Amino acid sequence: MLQDRQLHQLASIRTTPHATLSLYLALDQSRDQRLLALGDLIKRKEQQLSGNGTAAMWSAFSDDLQKMERLVEELPASPGRGLAVFACGPAGLFESLSLEVPVSNLLETGPAPYIRPLAALAGDLSHTLAVLLDGKRARFFSCFLGTAEELPEAEIIGEAGPTLEGGSQGRTGDSHLSRKSGQARMRYLKDVAIQARGLMESSGYKHLVLGGSHAVVDELSEQLHPYLEQRLAGEFSLDITAGPTQVAQEVALALQESRRKNQEKLLANLADNLGPGGQAATGLNQVLGALYEGRVHTLFVRRGHTASGGCCPSCGRLRHVAGRCPICNQAMTQVDDVVNLAVAGALVGGARLEQIDGDSPLDELGGVAALLRYA
Repeated sequence: MLQDRQLHQLASIRTTPHATLSLYLALDQSRDQRLLALGDLIKRKEQQLSGNGTAAMWSAFSDDLQKMERLVEELPASPGRGLAVFACGPAGLFESLSLEVPVSNLLETGPAPYIRPLAALAGDLSHTLAVLLDGKRARFFSCFLGTAEELPEAEIIGEAGPTLEGGSQGRTGDSHLSRKSGQARMRYLKDVAIQARGLMESSGYKHLVLGGSHAVVDELSEQLHPYLEQRLAGEFSLDITAGPTQVAQEVALALQESRRKNQEKLLANLADNLGPGGQAATGLNQVLGALYEGRVHTLFVRRGHTASGGCCPSCGRLRHVAGRCPICNQAMTQVDDVVNLAVAGALVGGARLEQIDGDSPLDELGGVAALLRYA
């Protein structure tokens, strides 16, 4: 399964002067259907390269294509819902990733791994800590890319409530026992909040999602440290016995709604910074220049928006057109989708990445824009 560090490592790879082959393949089909889909992708990519005058490079992919075909042929029946493979024999690169979320079939070539689909998935389903609790027990789950892995060592069991003769607990009207029961519940909720904060800080989770009845989630929310409040992305209602698959589904829905709200705020901030003196860059070439200078705080990309351009093999400068590099005067490498390299540059440079779905103000700005660290 993809880890966050792997995405950043892939984003930093450049294989110039050799090309990288990047494959995404849906696995929710039979082995024969997978092989047919792969064969169709290969045929269409070969025809595309023949049509644009770069067919000569296709022979260089022969060994990598054979490895990909063997990999797909030998996959077990259910390795996951999607597969990503990145290969460049001359650069010693061959990495495959099993994904628990579906992907669209895709085969791309370029001077770097084509990571946009992975970056989109990581943005949609980023590292999240989920807490599922009731009044006596709290379970913790590490969630990423549509999966949820329980952390059994983190589980918390609350104190047993005070018991009266006959086994009743917290009897109505008994103020002393009621107070002790309330104190025990408060200690339990505080322990859960402390555990959640420790896990968030030590493991670098980006979001926190709480699950359980609305009443107990509200009680826990009141105990959260401001550090956790800022990272709280939503809540869901599930029984304490729910399995990881159910938790993963609910977390994905919560993150989707949280992302929508956050992107509305970010786009509004972008709009406020447009114009002279504002800390925003619009248009592909302005954004690429700001990326090279390390000034991008948040990169906005219209999901599915692509643009050809150039990449300097010497200094790494990206442009909206190929030609001579404006920095070192080297001949730039033509790339089919320079936006992919911009996404990779943003990840490597520590910028925030927002891939926007649907109609938005970004459409009027050419599909790419950035909030800057400084004007």
